[in-house]
Amino acid sequence: MDTKKNPLIGIIGGIGPYAGLDFLRKIFSNTRAVKDQDHINCILISCPSIIADRTEFLLNGERCNIENPARGMFESAQRLYRAGVEYAAVACNTAHSAPIFRPFSEMVQEYLPGFTVVNMLETCAAFVKESLNINHIGLLASKGTYKSRVYHEYFQEEEGAVLIEPEEQGREKIHEAIYSKQFGIKTYSQPVKPHAKNNIIYEIYRLVERGAQAVILGCTELPLAVDPRDFSVPILDPGLLTARRLITLAAPEKLL
Repeated sequence: MDTKKNPLIGIIGGIGPYAGLDFLRKIFSNTRAVKDQDHINCILISCPSIIADRTEFLLNGERCNIENPARGMFESAQRLYRAGVEYAAVACNTAHSAPIFRPFSEMVQEYLPGFTVVNMLETCAAFVKESLNINHIGLLASKGTYKSRVYHEYFQEEEGAVLIEPEEQGREKIHEAIYSKQFGIKTYSQPVKPHAKNNIIYEIYRLVERGAQAVILGCTELPLAVDPRDFSVPILDPGLLTARRLITLAAPEKLL
C-alpha cells in the first residue's frame, strides 16, 4: 500500500471495547466524505484479553501482581505497525497515566520507528489552552486517573488552570457508572443503563455548580452516556479531539 496516498490511522482499542468502537465512529463522523472511497483507511485493533485493567493496575498492581497494561498496548501497537499504520491513538484516558503510558511510549520509540502515537490528554489540554478562554475545568474520570493525577500534568496550576474533581461520594458514583456489574457502562454499553447516565449527569451539574466552566469526560466510556448539547458549558471529549487530531495528521484536507 502507498501510505503517502492512502494513510492508515490506527486505534488501540479494547480498553474498553465499545470505547474503541466509539473512537472509530468519531473518525468517520469527522471526515469529509461523500462516498466510501473518500474515507481514511482505519484499523481498530480490539484485543482486551491481552491488556490488564488500567484502574486495577494503578490501584492494586503491586499488591496483586497485576501485569502492566503497557505490555498488551504495545503488542497491539506492533500489530498496527506491521499493517502499515503511521498515526495511532490509545482509546483510553487512564492508559495515559505515567506508570502505563511512559513505558508504552518508550517501547514504541525504541521498536516502532515512524509510528506516531497521539497523546489524548496532551491533545485535550492544548485544545483548552488554544480554543477556550477558561481556567476552571471539571474532570470526570476513573479512580485510577484521579489517583495518578495524570491530567494535572497537562493542566499546570502555574498557568492558571484549576481542575475541579468530584467529592469522594461523586467519585464513587462515577466509578459505579463505569464499572458496576449491575448497571455500569463496561457491562451495559448499548444502550447505557439509565442509572449510569443519571450518575454521570448529576456529577456534571455538581461540577458546574462548583464553578467548572467546562467539563472533561476523562474516561472513554463516559461519552457513550452523555449528549454535550444538554449542558450549558462545553463538555470536552478527549477522544473526539484526538480523532480530529489524527485526521489532521493523516489527511488534513479531509477534516470536517
